[in-house]
Amino acid sequence: MNFCDQFYARLLALSERPAQLFPRDIFPDNYRTAAVLLAFWPEPDGSVGLVLTRRSDHLRHHQGQVSFPGGSMQAEDVSAVQTALREAEEELALSAQHVTIMGRLDDAWSRFGYHVVPVVGWLQQRPQLIPDPDEVAEVIIADVATLMRPEASCMHQLADRHSQAYRWEQGYVWGLTAEILLELFLWVRGEDSNRRDFRLAYMRKQLGEGDIT
Repeated sequence: MNFCDQFYARLLALSERPAQLFPRDIFPDNYRTAAVLLAFWPEPDGSVGLVLTRRSDHLRHHQGQVSFPGGSMQAEDVSAVQTALREAEEELALSAQHVTIMGRLDDAWSRFGYHVVPVVGWLQQRPQLIPDPDEVAEVIIADVATLMRPEASCMHQLADRHSQAYRWEQGYVWGLTAEILLELFLWVRGEDSNRRDFRLAYMRKQLGEGDIT
């Protein structure tokens, strides 16, 4: 079984893994729900591709950072899955018809006032992507096996904290996006992938320090 087959088998098994959720009353009133899409596909050589985006410098938050396509839930969205698919179509012209939803990961959160739902999707082949220049400065196609190599994992150091990061020849990703990738990679490897408790403890610490927004 090649890497792609093994990876896909673990994505199929996500349906057996209940997502770990945050208590509903932990979020301040100004927090909104958002969703991101982890979109994977098979490559002809047996590898697996993943789309990331470099955010426009004109956006309000996380300017210039590498992230998944995603955004805030709108009133017309019936679920976080719909939000993730809609945002991917708006940002990259990635049609929802081409995405099979495999499951979702544990609740996450952003320091900029968002409860984040990570949604995992599978495509049958690499999609044709057309970035919206107002939101996306660059489309990054990453090789998943490369990201999962031990040498790709590192820590991103900030003035007051550090976060998970991944460095490879074609790019660098850190922060919430890397933390979500870590959860998925742990699951794919068959290791303990529960990140809810870690995220919840850190969120409560920030709430206690009055630094959650």
